[in-house]
Amino acid sequence: MRFFITGRPEPRIRTGFRLPVLQPLTQIFLLHKVEQSSVDNDIQLYLTLKLTTIAKQRSDVELPNPWPHENEINTLTKKSSGLFIFASTLVRFIGSEYHEPNEHLQLVLAETNSTKYEGRAGIDSLYSQVLLHAFSSVHEPRVFDDLRRVLGAIVLAFNPLSQRELSTILGMSIALISATLRHLHSVILVPSDEAEEIRVFHKSFPDFLQDNKRCIDHRFHIDPGLHHYHMVFGCLKLVRTLKRNPCSLPPFTMNQDKPNLPQLLEGTLGGATRYACCYWARHLRVTPISSHYVVQVIVLVTKIFESAPLWIEVMSLENQLEEVIHSTYTLLDWLDKVSSSLLVLNGKVHLLIILKKGKNQYLDRNLQ
Repeated sequence: MRFFITGRPEPRIRTGFRLPVLQPLTQIFLLHKVEQSSVDNDIQLYLTLKLTTIAKQRSDVELPNPWPHENEINTLTKKSSGLFIFASTLVRFIGSEYHEPNEHLQLVLAETNSTKYEGRAGIDSLYSQVLLHAFSSVHEPRVFDDLRRVLGAIVLAFNPLSQRELSTILGMSIALISATLRHLHSVILVPSDEAEEIRVFHKSFPDFLQDNKRCIDHRFHIDPGLHHYHMVFGCLKLVRTLKRNPCSLPPFTMNQDKPNLPQLLEGTLGGATRYACCYWARHLRVTPISSHYVVQVIVLVTKIFESAPLWIEVMSLENQLEEVIHSTYTLLDWLDKVSSSLLVLNGKVHLLIILKKGKNQYLDRNLQ
């Protein structure tokens, strides 16, 4: 006899099937590992059936023929990203008996990068339920501070990060990060291997967390500006620790002479430092302009550029020198925004000007 059991990967369920008496007899089948094309085909069939049924039942409205069009079904399938719960939420929103179906369909199609309409239709209540259930017995503010820092880094990272890399950038232990995410396996893919990337299952979850009109419980709301600051600060601290010639290459060695260069970089620098070099400026671009943040960021940037900016060497090894130009101009633009409020540091007013427009040179200007 075999039992087929389905459910979310809640901690009690996962713990139960790890019991010595059950573990040898259990096969775990992860739905997110099913081939994407197979899932998309099923979702496409589901959407076609449900929306066609809505068209037949709504004799009170005039709908185009055919409705929905095949291209519209394909767009909705792509937007569902393999999640049936999201597809069913789309159907509920489009099929609302109080609204015209095609009007709601066009709203969803017009904003393919937004999930706000699906949120109103029920996906937000699902996320709220998951979060409230996961932390129902927690009352310490510190736990929610850690939760927001970890979730903020996961949803705002420009490239997926592992637990190990998050630990390095945020200055938190891997054990704390793992414990923080323990109850969120139904909305976030958290691999058992701490070196594998953490991913959210669907874009609607980050959208929900960052919108205070959707995520109304302040304990879970992610303020993008604040958490981009945490990321840029962590990244700059890592950039400052760089050493010359991190891969110990012989003089005059060309990148193409080292076919295993990516492995060398990973082994000597690690994923967190490589991420920091590539993305610190992108996080900086959306860091809030306030004296508290500006002081700390400018202090770090100044220290990095007072000596040779070694992150440029890393970017060269990564074959991403063009990103150095973008990062430098991003820093220059950010400094332009804060230059109106001069910052007093150690009795002096420091304004770091990087890559003076029209000239390839670095300047450090001290204004009395």
